[in-house]
Amino acid sequence: MEHLFIVNPAAGKGKTLRMVPEIENLMKKFSLPYRIEITQAPGHASEIAGHYIKTNDSIRIYSVGGDGTMNEILQPMVGTNASLGVIPAGTGNDFIKSFSMKKDPFKLLPLIVHSDPIPVDVCRFNNRYFLNIASIGFDADVVAMTGYLKKLPLIKGKVAYIGGILLAVIGLKKIEADFVVDGSEMHTKTMLLSAFANGRYYGGGMMPAPNAVPDDGLIDFCIINDVNRLKLLRFFPRLIKGTHTDMKEVSIKRCRSIEMKSSKPVHVNMDGELFRFSEAKIEILEKSLKFIKPL
Repeated sequence: MEHLFIVNPAAGKGKTLRMVPEIENLMKKFSLPYRIEITQAPGHASEIAGHYIKTNDSIRIYSVGGDGTMNEILQPMVGTNASLGVIPAGTGNDFIKSFSMKKDPFKLLPLIVHSDPIPVDVCRFNNRYFLNIASIGFDADVVAMTGYLKKLPLIKGKVAYIGGILLAVIGLKKIEADFVVDGSEMHTKTMLLSAFANGRYYGGGMMPAPNAVPDDGLIDFCIINDVNRLKLLRFFPRLIKGTHTDMKEVSIKRCRSIEMKSSKPVHVNMDGELFRFSEAKIEILEKSLKFIKPL
């Protein structure tokens, strides 16, 4: 069985490239056949994964990067016999937390190459797949602002993320959208954010849907109604702990499909990658991916 490591050199402040000799030494030690591919540009990870799957449908592919790298690799893998593993070496590394809280990729590496895959659900957002969480509203605006700040000189990592939060708070926007949940219409919602959760964590550890399970055949749909800036600052500590679910501004539904319509395009944060949509259909694809769960 062949093992393919797709390494994103832009992730993890150079940590991913430092892992390459570790991967080589480990795979030689275990006498396992392997290949290492380094991505060259956004979207390249999808191309690499798709190419190898065409020649070996049972290949094990490991994402060496963050959730964005994982999302790229996911795209050609859904519904195939290939298995996806995650070596968390990016900034957020949120999906893997639903299975293991081990943070050190160097310690996780020898465990994951010997772990067996399990079937997990994948979500489809229009014509794109996501594995962890997609969301609209405040948190997606934070991702947009963080991306803007990272383009400026000397602003990187956590500084850019904190700055993105501050800019999103200052420019706090109300999001209005109509939803149809499993065929039942909901009234127009004015909200802070809504999250469509397959996994439990996002944004570096926040839990919009703390009971989400990636293999139960359901999307946990969290809506947080419109709140002012002061309440937003009090709200975030509870979102991090996952204790916000009893607040009157929060509702969570478990469902299989959601249709969304907004009067104008909104930012969509999908596994840490940013898109814009005004209409979308989000649906669960039950047990459509083989995911390598760490031992």
